[in-house]
Amino acid sequence: MSKVMIRILAVIAAAAAFMLPGATRNAYAADAAPSAAAAPAPQEPGTANATLVSVEVNDVKFWLPGSLTVEQGDKVKLTLKNQVPGASNQHGFTIPGYSITEVVTRGTPKTITFVADKAGVFPFSCQLHPAHVGGQLIVVPKK
Repeated sequence: MSKVMIRILAVIAAAAAFMLPGATRNAYAADAAPSAAAAPAPQEPGTANATLVSVEVNDVKFWLPGSLTVEQGDKVKLTLKNQVPGASNQHGFTIPGYSITEVVTRGTPKTITFVADKAGVFPFSCQLHPAHVGGQLIVVPKK
């Protein structure tokens, strides 16, 4: 196995380990009972809130969590935080399938809101730095 592949696998493993404790609480899992320690703020029905954080591990940049699941028709509120160190203090966030394109400055969170009116899998990524690892917004059909 090449060093590049090993490095990529290490980054994916690190991201998975980072995400396991709480990132599986997707907006779609609203039926799950919240833990006493987490005590999330009340959420109105049909609203999905999530925070995505741009990070860097072993020189690879990506948005965490890498996958979000919502229900079709949900009002989606995403808070974007750029925590990538370095000279460039701006990173992009785009979901082309929903015509969303933003620039997020380190230290200044940005909130975007839209209605997930189309079911399907919609990739998201950094439009400013295409070498970043992307993610996906999964919109499941309304039951």
